Amino acid sequence: MSFFDRKKKENDDNYSDLNNPSYQNPQPDQNNFDQAQNQYNDAQMNNGTQFGGNDFNQPNQPNNDYFFGQNQPQMQPQQQMDPSQNPQPGMDNGEEWQYTEQNLQNTLDQSADLKSQLRSQLLADRSYCNHILRNVGSDQVDERKQATDRIDQINASLKEWFGTDEMANEIYLDVNSDYYIFTDDLAANPDSDTTNMWQQLTMTMADKGLIANAISVTYNDQIDEAWMNYQNAGFVDGNAYLLNMYNDLQGRNMNTPVAPAEIPFDADYRVQHVSDKVDKILDADDKLVMEVSRNANHQLQIIRHYKDGSQLLSRDIFDVNGVISATQFYDHRNANKVVRENFYRQDGTLVLIKSYTAEEPYIQLFSEGNVLISTFDNDEDLIFWWLKNQALKQNASTIFVSINSEYYKKLLELRDYGFEVIPIVMKQSENAQEVSDLIEGKNKVNAVLAGSDQVNTYLNKNSKNKLDITTLKELDTPIYKE
Repeated sequence: MSFFDRKKKENDDNYSDLNNPSYQNPQPDQNNFDQAQNQYNDAQMNNGTQFGGNDFNQPNQPNNDYFFGQNQPQMQPQQQMDPSQNPQPGMDNGEEWQYTEQNLQNTLDQSADLKSQLRSQLLADRSYCNHILRNVGSDQVDERKQATDRIDQINASLKEWFGTDEMANEIYLDVNSDYYIFTDDLAANPDSDTTNMWQQLTMTMADKGLIANAISVTYNDQIDEAWMNYQNAGFVDGNAYLLNMYNDLQGRNMNTPVAPAEIPFDADYRVQHVSDKVDKILDADDKLVMEVSRNANHQLQIIRHYKDGSQLLSRDIFDVNGVISATQFYDHRNANKVVRENFYRQDGTLVLIKSYTAEEPYIQLFSEGNVLISTFDNDEDLIFWWLKNQALKQNASTIFVSINSEYYKKLLELRDYGFEVIPIVMKQSENAQEVSDLIEGKNKVNAVLAGSDQVNTYLNKNSKNKLDITTLKELDTPIYKE
C-alpha cells in the first residue's frame, strides 16, 4: 500500500468539500498576509516562522487535526432566529436593517472561518506531501509523481482562494518515525552554540510529544560518560539513548559482562611506580618494556609497548570496563605516525582494521568469525554503510544533522534509501557555502530546522525552492535583577 493509499484509508480526504462541518473552526483573517515576508502576520496562525497554538504537526491538537483523526470539535450551524422574533415590516428604530446587518456579518464571519480552516488544511497536506518526497527514493517514480501532483493541486487552491501559494509550511513530523540527532562526536565540554542546539531541539520535540535520540560516529572511550552528563545537564531528554558506531560494531551495546584484561608479565619483569596512575615495566636489563596507565578507578586505560627500551611499537587502548578496545601500531621510523589501528569486540575478536599505508585498503570490516565483510575507502563510506545496513535498517527514521557536520552531504544520500534527512541551520552566517547551496536548491533539500526566527525569515525569503521550515523553540533568557 502506498503512502497515499494509506493516508486515504486513514482519512476521508474531504478538504475539497467546503460544506463539510469538520472545516468550521475559527481562524484569523485571511487578508492579513504580508507579501514582503511571504507569510501571514497573524500570530495565531504560526505556519512558518514560529510556534503557537495552532501547530498542525501536533497530533494532540484538536482544532485543525486533518491528518490525525476525524474526532474534531464541530462548529455548530448558524443559529436560526426564532420566527416569533423575525423582523416585521414597519419595525421602528432601525431594527429591521440591524437584524439584516447582523445576519450578514455572521455569514461573512463563517466564510472567513472556512477559508482560514481551508488554508490550514491545505498547508498541512502540502507538508505531508513534502514529507513523502523526503522519504521515498528517487527510483520510486509513482510515489514521487503522486506527491508532486498533489502539491500542484494544493498550490492551485491556495492561489485561487488566497491569491498566492507563497506560504511556508512547518515540517511534518510523523509520530510513527524514529528521530535522531546526528553528531560527529559528543564533546565532553561542548561550547554554548552546541548546547543551545541540543537544548532547543530537545524542547521542540518535547513540545510535540516526541523524543530525539542521538547518533555519533567517532571513536570515543568516554562517550557513555559524556552522554550521561548531557542528560544530567538537561541538554537531551532523560529517556533518550545514544547510538555510537564504534560501540555498536564492537558489541558494547549488548551489556555483556566481560572480565577486564591483565598485563602480560614475564617472570624477570619488574614494576617501577611513577605515580598512582602510571607504572613502568622493565625487563631484566632495566630496559623499558611497557608503560601502563590507569584511570581514576585504577582500571587499565593504556599500555604502551616499547622495543629496546625507547622505540614505541604500539599502544593498547582499554574501555571504561578495562577491556581492550583498540591497538595502534606506529611506524618504526617515526614514533609519531600511526600506520594501523585494530578495533576489537568485547570478546577480543577483530572487527575493524584501519590502515594508513598504500599497501592495504583503508578500512576492512570483519565478521565475528574473522571473515572479511567489506572494505571502505574512507570514513564516510563506513558510516553510510553502518547507518543503512545496521543501525537504522529496522526503522523508519528521520535524522537531524547540523549543516556544519563533516558528513552532512554524505548523509543526504540516505534519502534514496527511504530515510529522511533534515539539516539544522542555527545561524545564517555559519558554513556559508552549505547555506548557499541550500538556498540555491543544489541538494534538493526542502525541509530545514532554523535556530531562530531570523534564520527562518532569511531562508524563507531567499530560498529559490519552497522549504518547510520549523523554528526551534527559544531558550528562556534569565532575567537578572539589580
